[in-house]
Amino acid sequence: MRREDIQQREVEMKIDFSNINLQYLIHFRDVAREDPDLAASLMGMSPELAKLLSQVPSDYLVRISSVKIPLLTARGDAVWWYRLFTALADDNSEEVEAVLRAANLAILA
Repeated sequence: MRREDIQQREVEMKIDFSNINLQYLIHFRDVAREDPDLAASLMGMSPELAKLLSQVPSDYLVRISSVKIPLLTARGDAVWWYRLFTALADDNSEEVEAVLRAANLAILA
């Protein structure tokens, strides 16, 4: 899909993830200040990039709020998401818990 098409669809659908993007980056910036290696691992970036993020002032991060499309993408494979969404739709709390435990273990591994 071309960039122009994406921008047009954003306008049509009124997509605005700017606040979520900003909160996400501020939170990860704070994590990177405490533990750059952990932040790098969680975000899937190099420790050097996490260290750079840790130095960015909040007022600079606010500039990112002009980005309306999501900066986040779903991690994991489709099977994991299918299991989670199916369990949620079926109100199967045991399966939801099992899937979430597996996700935490996979991320921390």
